[in-house]
Amino acid sequence: MFFSNQRHALIFGLALVCSMATAPAMAWDEEGHITVAHLAAVKLPDTMPDWVRTPEVRSRLEYLSSEPDRWRGQHSIFVDHYNNPDHYMDEEQLHVFDLTFKTLPPLERQLLDRMAAERALHPDKFKPYDPKEDPAYTNLVPGLLPYRISQLQWLIAADWTTLKTYEKHPDQVTSEMVRNARENIVYNMGIISHLVGDGAQPLHVTQHHHGWVGPNPKGYTTEKGFHSFIDGGVISLHHITPESLAERARPPRKTAKEDSWKVIGDYLDETYQQVEPLYELEKSGELKKEPGKKFIEDRLLDGGAMLAGVWVAAYEAGTIDEYREKQLAAKAHGPQTTQAEKPAQTPAEKPAEKKSEEPVEKK
Repeated sequence: MFFSNQRHALIFGLALVCSMATAPAMAWDEEGHITVAHLAAVKLPDTMPDWVRTPEVRSRLEYLSSEPDRWRGQHSIFVDHYNNPDHYMDEEQLHVFDLTFKTLPPLERQLLDRMAAERALHPDKFKPYDPKEDPAYTNLVPGLLPYRISQLQWLIAADWTTLKTYEKHPDQVTSEMVRNARENIVYNMGIISHLVGDGAQPLHVTQHHHGWVGPNPKGYTTEKGFHSFIDGGVISLHHITPESLAERARPPRKTAKEDSWKVIGDYLDETYQQVEPLYELEKSGELKKEPGKKFIEDRLLDGGAMLAGVWVAAYEAGTIDEYREKQLAAKAHGPQTTQAEKPAQTPAEKPAEKKSEEPVEKK
Protein backbone atom coordinates (compact mmCIF):
# COMPACT_ATOMS: atom_id res chain seq x y z
CA MET A 1 0.00 0.00 0.00
CA PHE A 2 0.99 3.64 -0.38
CA PHE A 3 4.07 4.64 1.57
CA SER A 4 3.26 2.17 4.32
CA ASN A 5 6.31 -0.07 4.65
CA GLN A 6 8.39 2.13 6.95
CA ARG A 7 6.02 4.97 7.70
CA HIS A 8 6.08 4.63 11.50
CA ALA A 9 9.49 3.03 12.03
CA LEU A 10 11.30 6.00 13.57
CA ILE A 11 8.52 7.20 15.79
CA PHE A 12 7.62 3.78 17.06
CA GLY A 13 11.23 2.85 17.67
CA LEU A 14 11.72 5.74 20.05
CA ALA A 15 8.20 5.96 21.42
CA LEU A 16 8.58 5.40 25.12
CA VAL A 17 5.63 7.48 26.17
CA CYS A 18 2.54 9.00 24.67
CA SER A 19 -0.28 11.43 25.25
CA MET A 20 -2.29 10.70 22.13
CA ALA A 21 -4.71 7.87 22.68
CA THR A 22 -7.11 8.50 19.84
CA ALA A 23 -10.06 6.23 19.12
CA PRO A 24 -10.65 5.29 15.47
CA ALA A 25 -13.39 7.45 13.99
CA MET A 26 -15.58 7.20 10.96
CA ALA A 27 -16.34 10.41 9.07
CA TRP A 28 -19.60 11.00 7.28
CA ASP A 29 -21.69 7.95 6.52
CA GLU A 30 -21.72 6.73 2.92
CA GLU A 31 -24.31 9.34 1.95
CA GLY A 32 -22.04 12.13 3.16
CA HIS A 33 -19.00 10.84 1.28
CA ILE A 34 -21.07 10.25 -1.85
CA THR A 35 -22.29 13.84 -1.58
CA VAL A 36 -18.73 15.24 -1.40
CA ALA A 37 -17.64 13.15 -4.40
CA HIS A 38 -20.75 14.16 -6.36
CA LEU A 39 -20.28 17.86 -5.64
CA ALA A 40 -16.67 17.64 -6.83
CA ALA A 41 -17.47 15.63 -9.95
CA VAL A 42 -20.19 17.99 -11.20
CA LYS A 43 -17.78 20.94 -10.99
CA LEU A 44 -14.87 19.44 -12.90
CA PRO A 45 -13.91 22.01 -15.56
CA ASP A 46 -13.93 21.49 -19.31
CA THR A 47 -10.14 21.41 -19.19
CA MET A 48 -10.40 17.90 -17.78
CA PRO A 49 -10.78 15.06 -20.32
CA ASP A 50 -14.34 14.21 -21.36
CA TRP A 51 -14.08 10.59 -20.26
CA VAL A 52 -13.44 11.50 -16.61
CA ARG A 53 -16.59 13.64 -16.54
CA THR A 54 -18.98 10.94 -17.70
CA PRO A 55 -21.86 9.64 -15.56
CA GLU A 56 -20.20 6.21 -15.48
CA VAL A 57 -16.98 7.56 -13.96
CA ARG A 58 -18.95 9.75 -11.55
CA SER A 59 -20.84 6.70 -10.33
CA ARG A 60 -17.58 4.82 -9.80
CA LEU A 61 -16.08 7.74 -7.87
CA GLU A 62 -19.12 7.93 -5.63
CA TYR A 63 -18.87 4.22 -4.83
CA LEU A 64 -15.13 4.42 -4.10
CA SER A 65 -15.62 7.42 -1.82
CA SER A 66 -16.42 5.09 1.10
CA GLU A 67 -13.86 2.39 0.32
CA PRO A 68 -11.38 3.26 3.12
CA ASP A 69 -14.18 2.84 5.66
CA ARG A 70 -15.05 -0.55 4.18
CA TRP A 71 -11.50 -1.70 4.88
CA ARG A 72 -12.32 -1.50 8.57
CA GLY A 73 -14.72 -4.41 8.12
CA GLN A 74 -11.77 -6.79 7.88
CA HIS A 75 -11.11 -6.26 11.62
CA SER A 76 -7.40 -6.79 11.10
CA ILE A 77 -4.78 -5.00 13.16
CA PHE A 78 -2.60 -4.93 10.04
CA VAL A 79 -5.25 -3.08 8.03
CA ASP A 80 -6.11 -0.83 10.97
CA HIS A 81 -2.45 -0.02 11.61
CA TYR A 82 -2.13 1.22 8.06
CA ASN A 83 -5.57 2.72 7.53
CA ASN A 84 -6.89 4.26 10.75
CA PRO A 85 -4.47 7.21 11.23
CA ASP A 86 -5.12 8.38 7.68
CA HIS A 87 -8.66 9.51 8.52
CA TYR A 88 -7.85 12.23 11.05
CA MET A 89 -5.34 14.54 12.67
CA ASP A 90 -5.94 16.13 16.07
CA GLU A 91 -4.74 19.73 15.95
CA GLU A 92 -4.43 20.05 19.71
CA GLN A 93 -2.03 17.11 19.86
CA LEU A 94 0.32 18.93 17.50
CA HIS A 95 0.78 21.79 19.94
CA VAL A 96 3.08 19.81 22.23
CA PHE A 97 5.47 19.69 19.27
CA ASP A 98 4.99 23.43 18.58
CA LEU A 99 3.14 22.63 15.37
CA THR A 100 -0.22 23.46 13.79
CA PHE A 101 -1.91 22.50 10.54
CA LYS A 102 -0.29 25.54 8.95
CA THR A 103 3.24 24.76 10.14
CA LEU A 104 3.43 21.00 9.59
CA PRO A 105 6.51 19.88 7.64
CA PRO A 106 5.49 18.67 4.17
CA LEU A 107 6.98 15.17 4.44
CA GLU A 108 5.51 12.59 6.80
CA ARG A 109 8.85 11.30 8.02
CA GLN A 110 9.94 14.82 8.87
CA LEU A 111 7.02 14.92 11.31
CA LEU A 112 7.81 11.47 12.68
CA ASP A 113 11.46 12.40 13.21
CA ARG A 114 10.48 15.52 15.10
CA MET A 115 7.99 13.68 17.28
CA ALA A 116 10.40 10.86 18.05
CA ALA A 117 13.16 13.28 19.02
CA GLU A 118 10.83 15.25 21.26
CA ARG A 119 9.70 12.12 23.08
CA ALA A 120 13.23 10.87 23.52
CA LEU A 121 14.55 14.21 24.79
CA HIS A 122 11.55 15.19 26.94
CA PRO A 123 9.79 12.02 28.14
CA ASP A 124 8.33 13.93 31.10
CA LYS A 125 6.00 15.79 28.71
CA PHE A 126 4.09 12.64 27.79
CA LYS A 127 1.83 10.19 29.52
CA PRO A 128 2.92 6.54 29.81
CA TYR A 129 2.08 4.43 26.81
CA ASP A 130 0.17 1.17 27.33
CA PRO A 131 0.44 -1.17 24.31
CA LYS A 132 -2.46 -3.26 25.61
CA GLU A 133 -4.78 -0.35 24.87
CA ASP A 134 -3.44 0.01 21.35
CA PRO A 135 -3.45 -3.37 19.56
CA ALA A 136 -3.22 -1.76 16.10
CA TYR A 137 -0.28 0.37 17.29
CA THR A 138 -1.62 3.71 16.05
CA ASN A 139 -2.05 5.88 19.13
CA LEU A 140 1.47 7.28 19.03
CA VAL A 141 0.56 9.63 16.21
CA PRO A 142 -2.05 12.42 16.23
CA GLY A 143 -3.28 11.17 12.86
CA LEU A 144 -1.81 11.44 9.38
CA LEU A 145 -4.68 12.85 7.33
CA PRO A 146 -2.87 15.71 5.55
CA TYR A 147 0.00 13.44 4.56
CA ARG A 148 -2.31 10.84 3.09
CA ILE A 149 -4.11 13.50 1.05
CA SER A 150 -0.83 14.90 -0.24
CA GLN A 151 0.62 11.50 -1.08
CA LEU A 152 -2.48 10.41 -2.97
CA GLN A 153 -2.66 13.69 -4.85
CA TRP A 154 0.82 13.07 -6.23
CA LEU A 155 0.06 9.43 -6.97
CA ILE A 156 -2.91 10.57 -9.06
CA ALA A 157 -0.56 13.00 -10.82
CA ALA A 158 1.76 10.06 -11.54
CA ASP A 159 -1.21 8.12 -12.94
CA TRP A 160 -2.01 11.03 -15.24
CA THR A 161 1.62 11.13 -16.33
CA THR A 162 1.37 7.52 -17.44
CA LEU A 163 -1.87 8.13 -19.34
CA LYS A 164 -0.62 11.34 -20.97
CA THR A 165 2.47 9.48 -22.12
CA TYR A 166 0.33 6.73 -23.63
CA GLU A 167 -1.92 9.27 -25.34
CA LYS A 168 1.09 11.01 -26.85
CA HIS A 169 2.09 7.75 -28.57
CA PRO A 170 -1.21 6.08 -29.59
CA ASP A 171 0.55 3.96 -32.21
CA GLN A 172 2.79 2.40 -29.55
CA VAL A 173 0.18 1.39 -26.96
CA THR A 174 -2.86 -0.84 -26.87
CA SER A 175 -6.41 0.10 -25.91
CA GLU A 176 -6.04 -2.19 -22.89
CA MET A 177 -3.05 -0.18 -21.65
CA VAL A 178 -5.05 3.04 -21.91
CA ARG A 179 -8.03 1.46 -20.16
CA ASN A 180 -5.90 0.25 -17.27
CA ALA A 181 -4.23 3.66 -16.91
CA ARG A 182 -7.63 5.32 -16.73
CA GLU A 183 -8.87 2.84 -14.14
CA ASN A 184 -5.84 3.57 -11.94
CA ILE A 185 -6.66 7.28 -12.07
CA VAL A 186 -10.31 6.74 -11.15
CA TYR A 187 -9.45 4.39 -8.29
CA ASN A 188 -7.07 6.82 -6.62
CA MET A 189 -9.44 9.72 -7.26
CA GLY A 190 -12.08 7.75 -5.40
CA ILE A 191 -9.83 6.92 -2.45
CA ILE A 192 -8.66 10.50 -2.00
CA SER A 193 -12.26 11.69 -2.10
CA HIS A 194 -12.87 9.87 1.17
CA LEU A 195 -9.96 11.52 2.93
CA VAL A 196 -10.68 15.02 1.63
CA GLY A 197 -14.26 14.44 2.80
CA ASP A 198 -12.94 13.44 6.23
CA GLY A 199 -11.08 16.73 6.32
CA ALA A 200 -14.34 18.67 6.01
CA GLN A 201 -15.79 17.04 9.14
CA PRO A 202 -14.73 19.13 12.18
CA LEU A 203 -14.62 16.15 14.54
CA HIS A 204 -11.80 14.65 12.43
CA VAL A 205 -9.36 17.45 13.16
CA THR A 206 -9.70 17.67 16.94
CA GLN A 207 -9.11 15.65 20.09
CA HIS A 208 -12.78 16.35 20.91
CA HIS A 209 -13.85 13.81 18.32
CA HIS A 210 -16.25 11.77 20.48
CA GLY A 211 -17.52 14.49 22.77
CA TRP A 212 -15.57 17.19 24.59
CA VAL A 213 -12.60 15.98 26.63
CA GLY A 214 -10.62 17.69 29.38
CA PRO A 215 -11.58 21.07 30.88
CA ASN A 216 -15.08 21.99 29.75
CA PRO A 217 -16.02 25.41 31.13
CA LYS A 218 -18.66 26.00 28.44
CA GLY A 219 -20.44 22.75 29.16
CA TYR A 220 -20.21 21.16 25.72
CA THR A 221 -21.57 17.67 25.21
CA THR A 222 -19.39 14.77 26.28
CA GLU A 223 -21.59 12.14 24.63
CA LYS A 224 -19.50 9.69 22.59
CA GLY A 225 -22.39 9.26 20.17
CA PHE A 226 -22.03 12.87 19.07
CA HIS A 227 -19.59 11.81 16.38
CA SER A 228 -21.89 9.28 14.75
CA PHE A 229 -24.74 11.81 14.82
CA ILE A 230 -22.62 14.28 12.84
CA ASP A 231 -21.46 11.56 10.43
CA GLY A 232 -24.94 10.59 9.36
CA GLY A 233 -27.76 11.33 11.76
CA VAL A 234 -27.80 15.05 11.15
CA ILE A 235 -27.54 14.53 7.38
CA SER A 236 -30.56 12.24 7.47
CA LEU A 237 -32.44 14.57 9.81
CA HIS A 238 -32.10 17.50 7.41
CA HIS A 239 -32.66 15.38 4.26
CA ILE A 240 -29.34 16.45 2.76
CA THR A 241 -28.53 14.58 -0.47
CA PRO A 242 -26.18 15.00 -3.44
CA GLU A 243 -29.14 16.17 -5.50
CA SER A 244 -30.25 18.76 -2.93
CA LEU A 245 -26.83 20.41 -3.01
CA ALA A 246 -25.78 19.89 -6.64
CA GLU A 247 -26.96 23.28 -7.86
CA ARG A 248 -24.98 24.97 -5.09
CA ALA A 249 -21.75 23.05 -5.74
CA ARG A 250 -18.74 25.32 -5.52
CA PRO A 251 -15.98 25.63 -8.14
CA PRO A 252 -12.72 23.79 -7.56
CA ARG A 253 -10.53 25.31 -4.90
CA LYS A 254 -7.39 26.69 -6.49
CA THR A 255 -4.68 24.16 -5.70
CA ALA A 256 -1.56 24.70 -7.78
CA LYS A 257 1.11 22.05 -7.53
CA GLU A 258 3.59 24.63 -6.22
CA ASP A 259 1.54 25.31 -3.07
CA SER A 260 -0.61 22.20 -2.70
CA TRP A 261 0.77 21.40 0.75
CA LYS A 262 -0.09 24.89 1.99
CA VAL A 263 -3.62 24.58 0.60
CA ILE A 264 -4.12 21.27 2.42
CA GLY A 265 -2.96 22.86 5.69
CA ASP A 266 -5.24 25.88 5.19
CA TYR A 267 -8.19 23.61 4.40
CA LEU A 268 -7.77 21.56 7.58
CA ASP A 269 -7.19 24.68 9.67
CA GLU A 270 -10.44 26.17 8.36
CA THR A 271 -12.25 23.00 9.37
CA TYR A 272 -10.63 23.14 12.80
CA GLN A 273 -12.02 26.65 13.28
CA GLN A 274 -15.50 25.11 13.03
CA VAL A 275 -15.07 22.72 16.00
CA GLU A 276 -16.39 25.05 18.70
CA PRO A 277 -19.18 26.48 16.48
CA LEU A 278 -20.35 22.89 15.95
CA TYR A 279 -20.39 22.23 19.69
CA GLU A 280 -22.20 25.53 20.23
CA LEU A 281 -24.90 24.48 17.79
CA GLU A 282 -25.36 21.21 19.66
CA LYS A 283 -25.51 22.95 23.03
CA SER A 284 -28.11 25.49 21.87
CA GLY A 285 -30.26 22.91 20.10
CA GLU A 286 -29.82 24.75 16.80
CA LEU A 287 -27.95 21.82 15.28
CA LYS A 288 -31.30 20.11 14.63
CA LYS A 289 -32.78 23.24 13.12
CA GLU A 290 -32.05 25.42 10.09
CA PRO A 291 -28.71 26.80 11.38
CA GLY A 292 -27.49 23.23 11.88
CA LYS A 293 -28.59 22.25 8.39
CA LYS A 294 -26.77 25.23 6.92
CA PHE A 295 -23.63 24.36 8.90
CA ILE A 296 -23.49 20.75 7.68
CA GLU A 297 -24.29 21.75 4.11
CA ASP A 298 -21.44 24.26 4.20
CA ARG A 299 -19.03 21.57 5.38
CA LEU A 300 -20.06 19.24 2.56
CA LEU A 301 -19.90 22.02 -0.05
CA ASP A 302 -16.44 23.02 1.18
CA GLY A 303 -15.29 19.40 0.97
CA GLY A 304 -16.57 19.15 -2.60
CA ALA A 305 -14.73 22.30 -3.66
CA MET A 306 -11.49 21.10 -2.07
CA LEU A 307 -11.80 17.68 -3.67
CA ALA A 308 -12.42 19.13 -7.12
CA GLY A 309 -9.38 21.36 -6.63
CA VAL A 310 -7.20 18.42 -5.66
CA TRP A 311 -8.39 16.42 -8.67
CA VAL A 312 -7.68 19.31 -11.05
CA ALA A 313 -4.26 19.98 -9.50
CA ALA A 314 -3.30 16.33 -9.86
CA TYR A 315 -4.34 16.35 -13.53
CA GLU A 316 -2.40 19.52 -14.25
CA ALA A 317 0.70 18.13 -12.51
CA GLY A 318 0.75 15.14 -14.84
CA THR A 319 3.56 15.36 -17.37
CA ILE A 320 5.31 13.10 -19.90
CA ASP A 321 7.44 10.22 -18.69
CA GLU A 322 10.54 10.29 -20.90
CA TYR A 323 11.71 6.91 -19.64
CA ARG A 324 8.35 5.36 -20.50
CA GLU A 325 8.56 6.94 -23.95
CA LYS A 326 11.86 5.17 -24.58
CA GLN A 327 10.40 1.88 -23.38
CA LEU A 328 7.39 2.23 -25.67
CA ALA A 329 9.62 3.07 -28.63
CA ALA A 330 11.86 0.09 -27.97
CA LYS A 331 8.88 -2.29 -27.87
CA ALA A 332 7.29 -0.76 -30.95
CA HIS A 333 10.36 -0.82 -33.20
CA GLY A 334 12.39 -3.65 -31.74
CA PRO A 335 16.10 -3.48 -30.88
CA GLN A 336 18.12 -1.38 -33.30
CA THR A 337 21.71 -2.49 -33.88
CA THR A 338 24.13 -0.01 -35.41
CA GLN A 339 27.22 -0.96 -37.42
CA ALA A 340 29.44 0.06 -34.54
CA GLU A 341 27.48 -2.20 -32.17
CA LYS A 342 27.75 -5.32 -34.36
CA PRO A 343 29.98 -7.98 -32.79
CA ALA A 344 33.25 -8.85 -34.44
CA GLN A 345 33.05 -11.86 -36.69
CA THR A 346 34.54 -15.08 -35.47
CA PRO A 347 36.88 -17.01 -37.76
CA ALA A 348 34.10 -19.47 -38.54
CA GLU A 349 31.83 -16.63 -39.63
CA LYS A 350 34.38 -14.99 -41.93
CA PRO A 351 33.66 -15.59 -45.61
CA ALA A 352 36.18 -17.69 -47.49
CA GLU A 353 38.78 -15.68 -49.37
CA LYS A 354 38.30 -15.69 -53.09
CA LYS A 355 41.01 -17.47 -55.03
CA SER A 356 42.84 -15.44 -57.57
CA GLU A 357 41.62 -16.17 -61.05
CA GLU A 358 44.94 -15.10 -62.56
CA PRO A 359 47.06 -17.94 -63.98
CA VAL A 360 49.84 -19.19 -61.77
CA GLU A 361 53.22 -18.65 -63.27
CA LYS A 362 54.96 -21.95 -63.95
CA LYS A 363 58.48 -22.40 -62.82
